[in-house]
Amino acid sequence: MRYILPDYENCCVNLMSSVAKHFGLQPKHSTLPLVDNELNKNYKNVVVLLLDGFGQNTLMERLPYDSFLRTHFVQELSAVYPSSTVPATVSFKTGLTPIEHGWWSHFLYFRDLGATINVYTNNDAFSRKKVAITDVAHKVLPYTNILDLATEANPTNFRAYTLCPAEARDNFGVFQVTYNTFDELSEYIVTLASLPERRLIYAYHNYPDDGMHKLGVRSDETDKLLNDLNYQVENLCKSCPDTLFLISADHGQTELHESRDITNYQEIMDCLLMLPNGCTRCANFYIRHGTEKIFEKLTKKYFGDKFLTISREKALKYNLLGTGNPHPEMNNLLGDYLLCAVSDCNIVSSNMFGRPREQPYGIHGGLTPDEMRVPLIIYGDKK
Repeated sequence: MRYILPDYENCCVNLMSSVAKHFGLQPKHSTLPLVDNELNKNYKNVVVLLLDGFGQNTLMERLPYDSFLRTHFVQELSAVYPSSTVPATVSFKTGLTPIEHGWWSHFLYFRDLGATINVYTNNDAFSRKKVAITDVAHKVLPYTNILDLATEANPTNFRAYTLCPAEARDNFGVFQVTYNTFDELSEYIVTLASLPERRLIYAYHNYPDDGMHKLGVRSDETDKLLNDLNYQVENLCKSCPDTLFLISADHGQTELHESRDITNYQEIMDCLLMLPNGCTRCANFYIRHGTEKIFEKLTKKYFGDKFLTISREKALKYNLLGTGNPHPEMNNLLGDYLLCAVSDCNIVSSNMFGRPREQPYGIHGGLTPDEMRVPLIIYGDKK
């Protein structure tokens, strides 16, 4: 088993800390010196472009050495953990680690409601129905976007924008604009960058992640998708003078070849208070008091070659979900044990995560190098 633990001195939190510092804010975490140096050139516009699922291994293995994105690669970053979109995008927007902002996974158990909820769709994870309270996660775990803070700190000659896909999966922020295609996203950025005021733009793009989930990480179809994306990003960057592009990802992807349904392991089920939540590669378990040793023994017996069994205490001690002061709700949101994937296997639940489907396909959320390593790509046209 080869795995990588998150590095909270070299991740998106530190990237956004550099951005926050540049716009007059006091970051809560250390900055990235290389980014600080580039920001000190005082570009008129700064664009943070997040390419979902675009891992370091994907960049280096699937694109030609002379491609635009490889040519402007400057350093490797760590993903936050879990290596998934929910914790990472909120870290991008807040400059906080998952343990601090609380949005640490896709399916979270909200004790006051007695329900496990999909934080994106606001649906009950088991029934798939909308819950009665609107935007539960935002009510329980509110946060302030760096773009809002930057706007307050720069009241004149400055505007900040969040751009996201039209399905609005990531559209919480100031002056939000939705788009349907990357070409449309590019048009918005080019237009905004050409206006007189200084601009800070956070742009989230759901590819290549959406494509690799369906096509796999290492397929001819994915290679075409990546080359097309490389070409589109190059055209965008070269169409925006006096604009610094900071391009990175929330996580990488690895190929899945096996899924195991936890409900098939009755001995483990007997230890549980409820079905696991979290995600399929970082499953969060609440267990019955007094079954701790049994649970550890059984998970190591059945999953020991595929997953790390990490107690709540160890996860906190070793800063698995981040450094900083834990959000008060983490006492409820984090269970007794995490099963963290270090292989090409998922844990599913027939009642929630969905039944195993045909493999291989792209997946993320675990601790493998494919998932945990992301690139930092910088392009700036300062004339």
